[in-house]
Amino acid sequence: MTIIHLTPSYKPAFVYGGPIYSVSALCEAQVALGHKVFVFCTNANGVDNLSVPLNEPQWINGVCVRYFPRITKDHTHVSPSLWWNLLKEANEYDIIHLHSWWSILMMGCAWILKLKGIQFILSPRGMFSFYSFNHNVHPIKKKVFFEWLSKPVLKNQIFHATANSEAKEVKMLFGENAKVFTLPNLLQFPDLSLDTIQHISKQTTISDSSPLKLLFISRIDKKKGIEILLKSVELLKNAGNNVELTIIGSGTDIYINELKALITSLNITNCVKWKGSVEWRAKFDDILATNLLILPSYNENFANIILETLYAGRPVILTKYVGLSDYVAENQMGWVIDTKAEEIVWSVEQYMNEKDVWKEKALQMHHQIEKDFNQQFLAEQYVLNYKI
Repeated sequence: MTIIHLTPSYKPAFVYGGPIYSVSALCEAQVALGHKVFVFCTNANGVDNLSVPLNEPQWINGVCVRYFPRITKDHTHVSPSLWWNLLKEANEYDIIHLHSWWSILMMGCAWILKLKGIQFILSPRGMFSFYSFNHNVHPIKKKVFFEWLSKPVLKNQIFHATANSEAKEVKMLFGENAKVFTLPNLLQFPDLSLDTIQHISKQTTISDSSPLKLLFISRIDKKKGIEILLKSVELLKNAGNNVELTIIGSGTDIYINELKALITSLNITNCVKWKGSVEWRAKFDDILATNLLILPSYNENFANIILETLYAGRPVILTKYVGLSDYVAENQMGWVIDTKAEEIVWSVEQYMNEKDVWKEKALQMHHQIEKDFNQQFLAEQYVLNYKI
């Protein structure tokens, strides 16, 4: 089968975080199954552009990638040359899979395919969430774009959701008869020493000198609930707990400075470490060095970092608004909470009381993630569902 993926950006544009890893993992897994896989993308790399050859095929781990120049350096990613090549070549592919929405680039791709009478698959990647509609900077503009540019072109197309919650949102927007299949993101995991996974800090009581290590890894954004997390650190500290929170991720200087000011006002400066962005493999060293990962998001489509943390044998605290919350709850791999600092505190205290239990579960969680999120099996399921 000949498959093409259309996406605003592709690796090595790792500045965009999780989607870059999951889209490339899917492409490479489909190549491993024997399919011919192509990618059309722009040279987008945040406010900069990638230093890559343009308009020419580049083979990356078996995937034929063509980077096209964008003429805008914002989230619109306008690329006339990508549109022109898609218009000429769209009929050459058995399957066309679009990733993300709300950029002029992706809407243009969808309309080209619609006008050519070609059905496609769309992975919205959280961009049709209720949170996205209601907390956007221009919610009215987004609703107008949805009614006039999204609904008509996406009618009768196939949607891919990464979680049941996203599938429900798609059906709410496009009707109960909308074609939706639900499969998790594919991820690439590094080889980790089983001894390292099983080794967790020996601290068992709050009176020990070594701190309980908490970790946040994600984009630094208002929807991530970081203020709630910082408030919980204050509460834990005031209750006499020795805790250390490490924050990893990138965001705007304005918002990061707001958070640093909040840290100062809460008097927890000595409890919080900022690391900024880290390289993919180095991230797992940070996960292995922690006790708990906390993701208190108001909305999260999937959250690759949850699976990466569980793969490393560490439990998680996440809100019920994260796509993987059902999986974590069903498999008892952590705590699912509401967006309240007090619930984070309660969960952390539960962990401290059950630390030996979680140490024993480390390898169990690691092996279960390996089994449940096997790349070959999931890649086969994607291909099967392309024709629903």
